[in-house]
Amino acid sequence: MAKYLVKYDRTNCIGAGVCAAASPKFWKMNYDRDGKADLIGGTPKEDGWEEIEISDADLEEMRATAEICPVNVIHIIKKDTGEKII
Repeated sequence: MAKYLVKYDRTNCIGAGVCAAASPKFWKMNYDRDGKADLIGGTPKEDGWEEIEISDADLEEMRATAEICPVNVIHIIKKDTGEKII
């Protein structure tokens, strides 16, 4: 059961690639399009953000990935309370 919402601000991604290196399960670089990261399984939004729901099992991996992003474009929100984890 998904307990967390991951929001990714793709517009402001600089293409550093640390997310894809740290978590290839969720991230891949899109060198053919624009050199930015893609959130695997993410739903694109009209404002350029992408979202995906994750469970407790994937929280630590996604948190570690968000923490190493040099431009802080990965955010994790607890679905039941709206609390921002990172």
